[in-house]
Amino acid sequence: MAAGCGSTDTHGTSSSGKRKSSVWADFKEVKENDVRVAAICNICSKRLSARSCSGTGHLIRHQASCRKKVDHAHRVQSRLALNRDSFRNWVYDPAVARTELCRLIARLDLPLGIGETQAWEDYITRAHNPQFVKVSRQTTTRDLGKLFADRRDVLMKSVLPAASSVSLTSDIWSGNAKEDYVSVVAHYVNSDWELQKRVLGLRLIEVKHSGENIAERIASVVEEFGLIDKIFAVTLDNASSNAKAMETLAPMFFGYLGSDPAPIASDPNKRKYCLVHQRCACHIINLIVKSGLKRLKPVTEDFRTAINFLNSSNQRIALFKEYCNAKGVRPRKFGLDMDVRWNSTYLMLKHLMPYKDIFSVFINSHYGSELLTRNHWYAAEKVMEFLELFYDSTVVLSGVYYPTSPLVLHHILEIASHLHAAERDHNLRTIVAPMKLKFLKYWEDIPLLYSYAFILDPRAKMRGFFNVLELLAESIGCTYSSYYADVKIELYKLFTKYENKFGAARSQRVAQPSAQSGKKKQAWGRIFGGRGGSGSGVVGPPPSSTSCSSSSAVSELSAYLDSDCVTAYDDDFDILLWWRDHKLTYPILSIMARDIMSVPVSTVSSESCFSLTGRILEERRQRLLPENVEMLTCIKDWELGARREQHEAEDTELEEAFKNLFLDDEGAGGGGAVS
Repeated sequence: MAAGCGSTDTHGTSSSGKRKSSVWADFKEVKENDVRVAAICNICSKRLSARSCSGTGHLIRHQASCRKKVDHAHRVQSRLALNRDSFRNWVYDPAVARTELCRLIARLDLPLGIGETQAWEDYITRAHNPQFVKVSRQTTTRDLGKLFADRRDVLMKSVLPAASSVSLTSDIWSGNAKEDYVSVVAHYVNSDWELQKRVLGLRLIEVKHSGENIAERIASVVEEFGLIDKIFAVTLDNASSNAKAMETLAPMFFGYLGSDPAPIASDPNKRKYCLVHQRCACHIINLIVKSGLKRLKPVTEDFRTAINFLNSSNQRIALFKEYCNAKGVRPRKFGLDMDVRWNSTYLMLKHLMPYKDIFSVFINSHYGSELLTRNHWYAAEKVMEFLELFYDSTVVLSGVYYPTSPLVLHHILEIASHLHAAERDHNLRTIVAPMKLKFLKYWEDIPLLYSYAFILDPRAKMRGFFNVLELLAESIGCTYSSYYADVKIELYKLFTKYENKFGAARSQRVAQPSAQSGKKKQAWGRIFGGRGGSGSGVVGPPPSSTSCSSSSAVSELSAYLDSDCVTAYDDDFDILLWWRDHKLTYPILSIMARDIMSVPVSTVSSESCFSLTGRILEERRQRLLPENVEMLTCIKDWELGARREQHEAEDTELEEAFKNLFLDDEGAGGGGAVS
């Protein structure tokens, strides 16, 4: 799993002693300028992102999916080879059929009344089972309610109680003008130390989006699931109403670790609750990019004109196809970007760049004037390269099945360095100015959670944290000397809370195993590249961890911080598994690490992160009763969660829409421009 996003990826090259993920046995690397950018599956030939910041989690999931298909084909062949006597009589069960219909409707967003249509009856009775009879919409709705209740009961009584703590995310889903919904999603680590996500509820907000109304909807879901005393963190977007909501929720959700005994100095009537309220990192990246988008539009306007010119005429498309074939290039159309999705501008340019010579010659010869010049392409390439890091960071930080909290500080550093470098580029200087102001507004003060998670990555600890602050200070011109000390003090305070709650676990403690060794990846090499505390951002070398620790806390937290850093920088390193394997060495600290690693830094899946308008409820679902909307949303998520496919279902739609516009028989789709 990649911990950060560097400009190059030495991990993809081969050299003696360098560790490499076993997943590459099923993938072929694609490189540009000696940098690994993509991976092509040897089984199905699908192309996936493979930049160093993306890790290999998505490749492993795709590998497993492809192998399942191959295994399934082998099983089918094996069944066909069985004797006739080995087959059993199959009995049709209408109840099972109706349950499976509900699952299908939820997973594929089908109409509730599909089971009563003549087309559906014809398909099932003629192709699968002549005993099937139509299922009315009313029956399907009742069956859906029973399925929802059964699955919800399992989640409430068996799944969630096994988690030590739960972190929540919540977001607003837009429906009709008066019917918006608030989602409540649980993130937790199961008994196998695997990160899990489950939608708990999607509740209608009939009135205005005030903090009180949002808090009431979230609290009602949490109470129904019996999680009031298990909430460790809440991640929300940056709306002011959410800050108000947290003022209501914090006194309700502090039961897991309690509150500080001393009141807040600025308000003696308030206490500081040990509940992490986290702003969505991907929304912040969205705001940073959005602040520079208006100044990017003139650079790409002529490309939009050219794409519109090509796509608006079937005759021109046919001529362009002939021209591509004559030049030995696979013919395709090109998608237009959209105002509400900033990543579409990046994708538009990304898929256009490989065709820049052919596209320019064709457009300029048919348009009647030189619409696209070398200067256009130079500027567009600059914009594409500039947006790429924000795109990659958003995808990584919106992941579902790996901890994102220990990654976010890497990406904050990369973004800060990226903006700092762009300030020296006269083509980007005016774009960067408002973006840097937005960056400083949200991330000049680093959230404590990001620092805790980074320190609890055994590859970083305090030395790595110290060096990251040094590098960040150089990029944005700030000093973090007092922040470094504050983080250490607060980290020990938090650990003391865990000692008080889980102190009985200490008796199980065993000696610490030796640290692993390995090769540093580029992002880690930058952090540990001989820094040693000589910069101006953090004054002096990092002090000994025992210098600010209490005697009761020394035994575990200080032992961890003072031990050598793990040097396993390959893509396969799994932080959660490391803590699982060391839970006997650090019985209390491992619980704290598990809780912190379960906190998502994003409230939304990667596709939603790029939208400037937020999540939109599918139009057909907007016409349903609120309780049916919630049931369908939850069942779909629970079905995908059981197969660990939640991220894949939301991640690739727009990318595929831009990619699959080829005009030959090999293309997956020949539709028009993306709109």
